Amino acid sequence: MPVKQTAKLSHAPLDGDQLALGARVTAGNQPLVVEHRGRAQWTLEAHATALVTEAGEFLTVKLESGALSASVVPNPKPETFAVEVEGTRVAVHGTAFRVERVGERLQVEVSEGTVAVEASGTHSSPAFLLRRNSRGNFALDGHTGSVEGNASAVVADGGGQSHRTVVKVSAGAHARAAVPSAQPAKPEVSAEPTAQAQSLPVQPSISDIESGVSSALELMNRCFHDQTRTTGNRVSASTALTLSVAGDGTIQSVTFAPPLAPAVEDCAVTGLRALTFTHSVEGVTFTRLLELER
Repeated sequence: MPVKQTAKLSHAPLDGDQLALGARVTAGNQPLVVEHRGRAQWTLEAHATALVTEAGEFLTVKLESGALSASVVPNPKPETFAVEVEGTRVAVHGTAFRVERVGERLQVEVSEGTVAVEASGTHSSPAFLLRRNSRGNFALDGHTGSVEGNASAVVADGGGQSHRTVVKVSAGAHARAAVPSAQPAKPEVSAEPTAQAQSLPVQPSISDIESGVSSALELMNRCFHDQTRTTGNRVSASTALTLSVAGDGTIQSVTFAPPLAPAVEDCAVTGLRALTFTHSVEGVTFTRLLELER
């Protein structure tokens, strides 16, 4: 059997473009930096080990143990850099992030940009999207996990996909990309409601909903204008915005179908979190078709 190339600790960054396919990279007591000039730089934390499994147009590193952080140069091509752990693939599109294998779980933290968490080999079917200032804890099959912060679970939508933004999911809960039920589950209401509950409407009024829609549309137009680039030509996009409002008036989840550009979604989610509706017993879920242009 041919002996695989092994890279050990070096004070200077390793030239990643000189590593042979299948090269095992191992850090000692100090982090080890690998640089692919003009494309990406990744750092193995102390005592971590990884393999270079793709080194051509697309860079892929298989993390065997420990933790790896990476900074990827933005590129219009999808998935220019990915980290795989067992059956899970973490693909990035110009970002800064950290991946750590902890036993039979995978932890991902994103500080810049967007990463897609998916089962290895699927590529175009991510189960989750994590954006700046979000984190997730995932099984090694690439399908299940829990997320917190500015993250999305990708759910089936009539044979296609839509993005469901998860504002916050507790660390102990597991979110699965799955077909949503036809009717959203409603909160349980006590058989003997309190006096305050009796005074609340079952759902927000039409006027309150439309007022919120107007605020959301204004916000979406502003984000689309600020976060898209144009050379002078007209740029437009259509999406169905679905808002799920809790009984306390806060936005519980946001869905864009089809999804918008990550930068536009980041801006929109941040703003939508600040919207509030009238308190009600059940809350409400509604969808509005938005036409955005600049």
